[in-house]
Amino acid sequence: MKPLVQQSNDRPRVGPTSLAAALLLAVVALLLAVGCSPLRLLTPQQRLLTKVEVQSEGLSTAQQERLLTLVQQKPNRTIPIPKLAVYQLGHSFYDSTRIERRITKIKDRYTSRLAAVQGDSARTSKLLARRDRLLARKRTALEKGNSIMRLGEPPVIYDPTLSQRTVEQLTTYLRSQGYFRAQASFTDSARSKPSLIASALRAVGLRKPVRPVPLRDSAGQRLHRLVTVTYQVKEGQDFTYSRLTRSIPDSGVARVVAGAQGATVLRVGDAYNEDVIGQERQRLESLLKNAGYYDFRAQYITLEADTSFETNQVRLRLLIASPPGGHRAYHLRKVTVLTDVSQTRALRLASGDTTRRAGRRAGGRVVAPADSTNVSGRAVGSASGRISTANMPAGVTPAAVADSLSARRLRRVGRRAAPRDTVRLDSIIFSSRGPLPISPGILARQVTVRPGQLYNQARTQRTQRQLSSLDMFRFNTVSYRKVTDRPDAGEVGGNTEGVAADSSRTLTASSAAAVLTGPAAPGLLDAIVTTSPSPRFSETTEFGGTYVATKVGPFANFRLKWRNPFGGAEVLELSARAGLEGQLAQLGNDSVSIATYTLQYGATAALLVPQFLVPFRLGNFLADYQPRTRFALSTTFTKSAYYTRSNTEFTFDYLWQTSAYQQYIFTPVDLGIVSTPVISKFYRDRLTSLRINQGSPLYRSFQPIYEPSFSFTSLYNSNDLTQTRNASYLRVFAELGGLTRGLYRNESWFQKTRLSVYNFAKITVDYRRYYKLSPTTYLAWRLNGGLAHALTTTPDTTGENGRGTVDRFIIPYDKYLFAGGSNSVRAWSPRRLGTGSYATLLPSVNGQPQERDYYTEQPGEVLLEGSVEYRFPVYSFIKGALFTDFGNVWALQPDTNRPGAEFLVNRFYKQFAIASGFGVRMDFTFLILRFDVATKVFDPTETGQPWRLRNAIKTTNNQTVINVGLGYPF
Repeated sequence: MKPLVQQSNDRPRVGPTSLAAALLLAVVALLLAVGCSPLRLLTPQQRLLTKVEVQSEGLSTAQQERLLTLVQQKPNRTIPIPKLAVYQLGHSFYDSTRIERRITKIKDRYTSRLAAVQGDSARTSKLLARRDRLLARKRTALEKGNSIMRLGEPPVIYDPTLSQRTVEQLTTYLRSQGYFRAQASFTDSARSKPSLIASALRAVGLRKPVRPVPLRDSAGQRLHRLVTVTYQVKEGQDFTYSRLTRSIPDSGVARVVAGAQGATVLRVGDAYNEDVIGQERQRLESLLKNAGYYDFRAQYITLEADTSFETNQVRLRLLIASPPGGHRAYHLRKVTVLTDVSQTRALRLASGDTTRRAGRRAGGRVVAPADSTNVSGRAVGSASGRISTANMPAGVTPAAVADSLSARRLRRVGRRAAPRDTVRLDSIIFSSRGPLPISPGILARQVTVRPGQLYNQARTQRTQRQLSSLDMFRFNTVSYRKVTDRPDAGEVGGNTEGVAADSSRTLTASSAAAVLTGPAAPGLLDAIVTTSPSPRFSETTEFGGTYVATKVGPFANFRLKWRNPFGGAEVLELSARAGLEGQLAQLGNDSVSIATYTLQYGATAALLVPQFLVPFRLGNFLADYQPRTRFALSTTFTKSAYYTRSNTEFTFDYLWQTSAYQQYIFTPVDLGIVSTPVISKFYRDRLTSLRINQGSPLYRSFQPIYEPSFSFTSLYNSNDLTQTRNASYLRVFAELGGLTRGLYRNESWFQKTRLSVYNFAKITVDYRRYYKLSPTTYLAWRLNGGLAHALTTTPDTTGENGRGTVDRFIIPYDKYLFAGGSNSVRAWSPRRLGTGSYATLLPSVNGQPQERDYYTEQPGEVLLEGSVEYRFPVYSFIKGALFTDFGNVWALQPDTNRPGAEFLVNRFYKQFAIASGFGVRMDFTFLILRFDVATKVFDPTETGQPWRLRNAIKTTNNQTVINVGLGYPF
């Protein structure tokens, strides 16, 4: 018997079973390809737009992107998710017949219910509201598809007429940019070759073959169902300005324009650009409105372009037309501040409505409202409901007439009107019912318009902004009333025909004096500042919870705001907070941690005064920039499994705002005391081990410390609260502390306090940029850096290895810089990233190898970090984000216990930690709830395998972090 022949199992085998499986897999793939084709959603005569291109000869990238925004039809979006695929997925579950049946059932069901409760108006209203909500939901699903379809986008059916309209818009835009000889055209071809899957589907008969005589597109090619539209642009040579001239008949307007010619945005030699011309028109309008021309409008401004003189050059002519009677520069005759107008009345004044409100009937008689103050007054028996000021005697105001009429009406029903108290200060009339609640001197500093001034739009806006910043009023308005011309005005103000045709005389100082002396000379305005007071007391109570370390932590915040407590428009805020938060605590030398609670509570008292409190009136030089002084006292108490700690701080700040975007804060006094009366034995030993073996300064955070300092902050932010603009953000913070410690540090009275005091310098710079890519998509990036260091050395009694005394550069622990957390590098826990490439280790247990310490904070003296984030809509109020963060902290001083922690120029860029992830944001308008999932991509402290992205799928322990927060991360 022959022995069996041995066969090798190393080479692959192909048998009938494997062939059948491969064939089955191929068939399934083909069927899925057929079922997932977006062409199934199209009728036979429709084509799907898949790509749009703009080709030009010499346009910049920015100009080409601008051209793309003018395209009437754009293909379905594929970033961050394929919208058409999502729509097609929802379409597979969509059944319009079933929805219509559901609508019919809802109508029938509620018809019977309404019949059953007939006569009960309350229940009928509830049933009708519920029925309407259900029907609206079903009709939305019928018209726009189910929720999955609305999450995606329906297929973009190609329309050649829209392409032709796009060509016209592209040509119009290019000519507005100075390309007067620009030409545009388009081709709608699908020149790509059939894919391998499409060819296979045709081979097995699952897709229709190509027609023998195919239709032709605009390029003469075979008509495909997937369309690529290409727009060809030939812009030609751009035109530049060769001459700029002006034609202004009104000499007063011409004088104002000529005086500000240096601020023009149009220059000879610049390229013709209608966007810049629009900016020049806005500049001229603002210029003239700030020069007294209350009635001036941009419609009077015309800029004529003439290209008939030189080749590729434009002569631009500025024309400012004059209305019938000419332009008129207005002076202010009187400024009145109404401090207590009701909310409804203020709204009507803001909209220009001065007609009488409908009264309330009481006992068959019409009762006037309690607050019937009317700035313009009311004429008795007047059909318009207004009081005429033309024949009003000198010294009688519209408000006085309104009060008289109100008192007359109230006396008819046995009521009396409260007297109106009027105070004149700094040429401003302050009027209120009863004594003025706010010091008129404070209000006068916020009002920047004065009698005798020319009308100025900028001062008007500044007055509104400064009054709003007081936080005393719900809202405020500044309106103007023209003083009616009188027949004898020519005797006083010189109202001749020549003056009416030319405004130059109304701009002179002598004419200003003349118009103020006449009883009703032309070119006069009465300014009325209307304010609606806010409640004197307001309180806010917040309750919530956190979920950290598998523990639910409740918290509560209470804030009481007291407006005008001392009569000077001050704001006193008292707040208290308390809460529990879960924390992973390591109570032994091993790496095992347990979940415990941390208790924290505190209180804050802050007083905001709307002026600089400085001696000798030194703060007057910033009177136009909303100066404020703030006093704040706060204390915080924290109790955890490791320690019990208190922190008390007092600050004295000066704040001012030079524009709507720029704010400054100078803090001459910042005093803080940190005390830790209780530290557990385990944590004390842990701090000692970190200090001796690894050089960690964490132990200083638990020493009694006195922290005196002063600081300066500059903040520029051109964005809004919801971050929906092309904007920039820059915050610069500088602080110096402990400069005077040499005066008292060695005194006996200070040494009895057992407080440590250090001198230091700290500076941080945070820059952010926001780009609006489309109406709903944004790109934001951020760079943040900082530096903190001691100015001189301080004797450290712990010495080397915990013994002796050594001079060290020491700063307070809370002045160090930290990285990691929901607003930093999001794949690391707060304050746990760093230091450099040094990894903190846990103590060895029973001779076992030391494990990584992910619980200890990592302070640094140098901080560099940044983020890039793409934000996009997902569905309704749900927004999404894709982000990448990088950063780290380093030490400035070399430390043999922490190799790799020192900042060195030749290696710091290799020590950046990198994290990436995605986020979900719920935009509720009044707040944004944020969920960010971030995973570690590069960890510089992992010297063996720093690239960690492959671990994201294997494990989440110390790899992936879920961050929950309010608002955007930056």
